Amino acid sequence: MRALVTGGLGFIGSHLVNALLVEGWQVVIFDRAGNPFFPVPTQARFVEAELGNRGALSHALKGVDVVFHLAWSGENLASTQDLRAHVECNLLSSLSLFELCEKAGVRRLVFFSSGGTVYGKADHVPIAEDHPRNPISPYGLTKLTVERFLEFHGSQFGMDSVIVRPSVPYGERQNPNGVQGAVSVFLGKAMCGEPIVIWGDGTVVRDYFYVGDLAQACIAAAQTSARGEVFNIGGGMGISLNQLVEMVRGVTGIDVEVVYQAARSFDVPELVLDIRKAEEILAWKPVVGLEEGLERTWEWIQSLQRLA
Repeated sequence: MRALVTGGLGFIGSHLVNALLVEGWQVVIFDRAGNPFFPVPTQARFVEAELGNRGALSHALKGVDVVFHLAWSGENLASTQDLRAHVECNLLSSLSLFELCEKAGVRRLVFFSSGGTVYGKADHVPIAEDHPRNPISPYGLTKLTVERFLEFHGSQFGMDSVIVRPSVPYGERQNPNGVQGAVSVFLGKAMCGEPIVIWGDGTVVRDYFYVGDLAQACIAAAQTSARGEVFNIGGGMGISLNQLVEMVRGVTGIDVEVVYQAARSFDVPELVLDIRKAEEILAWKPVVGLEEGLERTWEWIQSLQRLA
């Protein structure tokens, strides 16, 4: 099988690329830039281009069986600051990708949506796939819009697709100096001896799970006989930011300071996904527990310090 992974050098994409190569797939990585945390594997082909580059994308799609669409620009905060750029970069580029996939005869497209933002404020938890979708950020709204267009392509043009909605993945190669990813950022602050900043009072609950488990879920989604399905992917258990801080202290042995700031409007109070559908249809479930995953991520962050 030959796969193209858009955003294949990113945090999640790089783990998916590794998992595909281990299983014997031929892999084309399509990304706009390299990753200092992840050198391009020698077994993979790398196409360095923006997703909106139709010529480069059309050429990269030749002979591809499955496309994993992970490329996405910006996160929640950035999406609120420049809505037009966010829509142009993500929505329009995705629509162009779908069109080119149809022309290239791609057998299946797996779209990486967002279980953390498309549902909005939950009526109840855990959140199943049929829960109302009421995103409260442009990021979630754009993800949901791409989902709808993908469904349209399936009904009108027969495109075979599967949508995965992950909760909050974490793990190695997530930038500890970035603004996204509480686990990596908190561990990074501990390493640097800096305070952890929490927006709100720390009672916000999230469903964290290890990125390697997400990679396996994406491959299962590509191989399932189910068409046009949507799958929640998560750890199946929620913990608060305050609880996460205590776990970080336990794993690192560092009594890291916490600074609380005003809550942000786009942060939903609780997010725990119901993953039973993925367990039943994809025969997938998370295998790396939170404490083990934190230890793996902490070891990786320490390795960066040793190499500096």
